[in-house]
Amino acid sequence: MFHFPIPPRPPIYPKPPPWVWASGVFSDQEIDAVNALAEKLPAKQVRVGADLQYRPETNRSLTRWLQPSAETAWIYQKITTAIAMLNASHYRFEISGMDEPLYHVTYLSDDQGHYAWHADLGHETEATRKLSITFQMSNGTDYEGGDLEMNATGRPEKLPRERGKLILFPSYQLHRVTPVTRGKRCALVAWIGGPPFR
Repeated sequence: MFHFPIPPRPPIYPKPPPWVWASGVFSDQEIDAVNALAEKLPAKQVRVGADLQYRPETNRSLTRWLQPSAETAWIYQKITTAIAMLNASHYRFEISGMDEPLYHVTYLSDDQGHYAWHADLGHETEATRKLSITFQMSNGTDYEGGDLEMNATGRPEKLPRERGKLILFPSYQLHRVTPVTRGKRCALVAWIGGPPFR
């Protein structure tokens, strides 16, 4: 009897959202503690591109790396737990962990701090990035400008700026931080890696 097999139907998932968010990951006191910890560290101008150069037309911000340690273990635990839950609920990406330390970034109005349109993957050191997070460490009323915007549909969209919001999105999404015109904006940033997309 003739029989020609048909491949099994692949699972059909809803189209993943361009970004998702969570709140309540840190208390206000914990956010203050993370900011205080970061401010003890030396700040460096952010360098971008495959050659890691300072390009003020693209990015004007200061960064402090929070390395894993006994002092920061609780921060990593809370952040990675939130990432795992959001990924399981919305993206189901195959991820393995963070290949770079947590990144505390500051945008200052004195310098028109900003980050032009970009995606978080590209050159060799970013090739395994699959998910990105931005955790709002400043009160949205403490600064003007400094909006995190995403362009997933051809029309830029402003993302939440309330203190304590964790925003998670695929690293291939175009996004930017508009110039800060008053005050300063602080955020905690991380990238989550895994096997290449298939």
